[in-house]
Amino acid sequence: MNEQVARPAPAATGVFGEYSPAVTCAAGVILVLAIATIDRLTGYDLHLGILYLVPITMVTWACGGKWGLGIGVVATLVWVAIFRGEHHYANSFFFYWDATVQFAIFAIVIFLLSRLREAVRGHELSLSVLEKLDAPAYVVDLQRQEVLLGNREFRAAFEGKTAEELARRPAHEARFALAAGKPALLRILKP
Repeated sequence: MNEQVARPAPAATGVFGEYSPAVTCAAGVILVLAIATIDRLTGYDLHLGILYLVPITMVTWACGGKWGLGIGVVATLVWVAIFRGEHHYANSFFFYWDATVQFAIFAIVIFLLSRLREAVRGHELSLSVLEKLDAPAYVVDLQRQEVLLGNREFRAAFEGKTAEELARRPAHEARFALAAGKPALLRILKP
């Protein structure tokens, strides 16, 4: 069986660049205002609420969920302010219901993106620690008995070896659970 060992992702440069949280939040507010202007020009009947997710996701990814939630609140309040008198509902309850649903969608996206951001950053940290080890190290999925990933020293010396072949080599071992709860084993091979 020819196993492919996962290589770490290249050094990350942020999706939205390496700016301070203040710059990212300011850019998010400016985008919200630009989208609100376009939304106002197109009128209430052409709902552009989905576009507000661009600055919301940008701020959430760069600064975290609390800041994303802040931009989501700002976007919702701006939307309410520009369309409060233009809706065609007989009862204003339905207009505010639209705003509540829009904010709920923003909040769900913010929550999911925050969780993804935390998982990716945790994974990047784990990979960077593994890569810095000066001994060959790798992770094995214990259910499928396959090598999931290995550091640079491991790839140079043991690329293509099966988990069974590697299990015969002396190593320091630590068991842990993967994100999905599947059992895994970290092995740092002894010289």
